[in-house]
Amino acid sequence: MVLAAVVQVGRIVVKPAVRRELVARPILSGVAIGTTLVVAAFWIGAVRRWPSLLLASGAVAGIGLIGFWWRARPDYGRQRGWPRGSLGIGESFDAIESRTFYRDRAQRYGPIFKTSQFGRPVACLVGLGAARELLHGHPAHLAGATLPYNRLIPKGTLRYMTPEDHRREAVAFRSAMTGVDLSAGERVVRDSCCRMLAAWATASKPHGVGPLGHLRNWVDHALGVVFFGVEPADPMSAKLVAAQHALAIDRMGEWGWSRRTEAAFEAATALLRAVAGDRAGRPDQPTDSILSGLLAAAPAALDDPTRARNLFLAYRISTADVAGLLDWVLAQLTDAPEWIRAVRAQSGTAGGPTGSQPTDLASRVVLETLRLEQSEYLYRRVTRPIELAGATIPAGWLVRICVQESHRDPAIYPNPDRFDPDRFLGRVFGRSEYSPFGADNHGCLGAMVALFLGRIFVEELCHGYDWQLTQDGPPERGTRHRHHWRPSSQRRFVLSRLADAGWESTVAGPRVS
Repeated sequence: MVLAAVVQVGRIVVKPAVRRELVARPILSGVAIGTTLVVAAFWIGAVRRWPSLLLASGAVAGIGLIGFWWRARPDYGRQRGWPRGSLGIGESFDAIESRTFYRDRAQRYGPIFKTSQFGRPVACLVGLGAARELLHGHPAHLAGATLPYNRLIPKGTLRYMTPEDHRREAVAFRSAMTGVDLSAGERVVRDSCCRMLAAWATASKPHGVGPLGHLRNWVDHALGVVFFGVEPADPMSAKLVAAQHALAIDRMGEWGWSRRTEAAFEAATALLRAVAGDRAGRPDQPTDSILSGLLAAAPAALDDPTRARNLFLAYRISTADVAGLLDWVLAQLTDAPEWIRAVRAQSGTAGGPTGSQPTDLASRVVLETLRLEQSEYLYRRVTRPIELAGATIPAGWLVRICVQESHRDPAIYPNPDRFDPDRFLGRVFGRSEYSPFGADNHGCLGAMVALFLGRIFVEELCHGYDWQLTQDGPPERGTRHRHHWRPSSQRRFVLSRLADAGWESTVAGPRVS
C-alpha cells in the first residue's frame, strides 16, 4: 500500500503543470525535494528500527487511497444534492493542461458539474443564461473570489468589492471610463501603433521574432494615453510603464511580495499625482483621459488609496489583458488569411466604438476573437448554500462560470469553433449569449478601450503589412487555474511592409510612415 501511494504521488509530480512549476521556482523545488528526502530517510530508519511501523504505514496509506478514490467518484455527494463530476486531485491538474477540459466535462456530466482546484471544490457552470440567473438571483450568497493583491487596497478592487462599496465606488470609475472621448487621442495611438509595427518588421528580418514583446510595448504606451493623457514621447510615459511593470501581481506568493507591491502602489500614486499636477498647469496638453474624467467626478480621488490604487491597477491589468487579446487576434488572422484580405478591402474607421458590438469589420474581428479566446471564465465564492437547476452548491465552494465554453454553444453559434467575424454582422447578441466582459454589475469597465485598441491594431496591421509565420508551437498556459491560455511563445513572424501601404484612415491629421 505504501508503494501504491508513492506511485500515485509520482503520477501527480510528473504532470506537466507540476513540472513547470518546479522549474519556474527552483528554490521551492529544492526545498520540496530536500524535505521529501529527509522524510523518506527518517521513515526508512524508523521502519528498520520498528518493523511494525511498515504495517501501520501501509494501513494509513491504504485508508488514504480509498478515501481519495471515494471522493474522486463522479457521484460523490449526490445524496446531498451536489452536481456530478470528480473532485480528484488529478482532475485539478488536467483542468490546467487540457484546452477542452470544461467542454468535455459539461458533455459528460451536464451544464452544472463539480471539479477540484488543488483540493478545493468548484462548481462549474456552462451557459450564460444560467450564469446570469445565478449572479442576479443569488447576490447575497456570492462574494468575489479574491486574489492576494486585493488586501492591499482599503475597500478592495472594483471587481471584488462588497455590493455596497461597489455601488458607491463604481459610479466615478464608470463615468470616467465610459465618458472618455477616445477619438481625442486616436491619432497619437495610431501613430504609436505604426511605429511599433515598423520596429517589429525591422527586428523580424531574416528569421522572425515573437510578437508579444512588441504588442505589450505598444499597449503599455497606448493605454498611457487613454488612462492618463500622457503621450508616448513624454518622459512620464516611460515612468508609468516602469511603475506598472513593478506592480508584479503575476508573482503573488513570492518572498517579500506584499512589501514590494505596497511600495509599487505608493510609487504609482505619486506618479499619478505628478501627472495630474503637470496637466493642471499645462492647459495645452491633452486632458481627456480616464484620469481627468475620474478627477472631474471625484476631485480628491488621488488622495483616496482605494481609488488611486484601483485606477493604476486597472491600467496594469489592462496592459496584460489587451496585449494578450491582440496576440490572439494575430493568431486568428494568421490561421484565416481570408479575413486579412477582407479587412484590406474595407476603408479605415475613426472614433470610439459605436455600441458594445460595433459592426465595422476590424471590430468584428476583435469581437470574434473574444468569443473564441481570452474571455475564459468568471469566479465567485459561495458564502451560503445555493440551489440552482436542481443542484446544491455548498458554502465555501468556488463557482466557475465557463464563459469560453458558453460562447461555443452550437444552438447560438453554428459551427462554433470556426473563426467567423460575420457572426456579428446584422445581429446583436444578448448578454445571455455573448458576454466577454463580465455577466453582472462587476463587469469590465474597459470594454470600449479594448475594442478601440483592437480595431486600430487590426486596421494598421492588415492595411500596412504582410506577415509570415516561420515557427510555431501549441498554445500554452501557466500553472494556475486563473491563468489564461495564450498562443505559443515559440511563434516567430517575419513582417514585410506592403508596397501600396499608403492607405488612410478617416482620422484627420498627418500620419507617421
